[in-house]
Amino acid sequence: MINLFSKEHNKRTRFTRMCIGESIFILMDKKEYEKIKISDIVKTAGVSRMTFYHYYETKEDALSDYFHEIVAGYIRECRTEKIGRFHDRSSIVHALKYFDQYEIFISKLVQAKLQYILWNAMNDYMSRRMPKYKIPEYELYFYGGALLNVFLKWQQDGKKESAEEIAQTIITSMGLEKTTQGVVQE
Repeated sequence: MINLFSKEHNKRTRFTRMCIGESIFILMDKKEYEKIKISDIVKTAGVSRMTFYHYYETKEDALSDYFHEIVAGYIRECRTEKIGRFHDRSSIVHALKYFDQYEIFISKLVQAKLQYILWNAMNDYMSRRMPKYKIPEYELYFYGGALLNVFLKWQQDGKKESAEEIAQTIITSMGLEKTTQGVVQE
């Protein structure tokens, strides 16, 4: 019985946290990010101020948590699907397509000058993935940051190329066809 309660509690906790995050994005459609107040967020989310402050100190904390949930979804998806190795074309295509689902969220963070939330989540992801990859630490961070930057540029330019075309450009320009041996699958 305790495990069921704990599992249900975790679902409610996650649901509440995601409602708070989503409410900030709803409000970002209506006003500038800097003008959004905690009272606006809790009213939109349908929670109390106490609930907000139970989970977060700032609205940036809520947005960061929301994006970390998106990254966690990416990690879960990578585990369940046959994506390929870290530097493989299929892995790059998958990353671009996965995060493209969250284009509006990512655009709003960029417009609000909150890209650091994206970078922090990417660095956190890389630090947790580190033991699985047999490549130098700085190369791993370089690759993660570069891929995020490519995604942001692709989004900014209106996605004129397909994810497959971008992946092939990355593979070719970095000579990754030859470097994927020795990398452990995600």
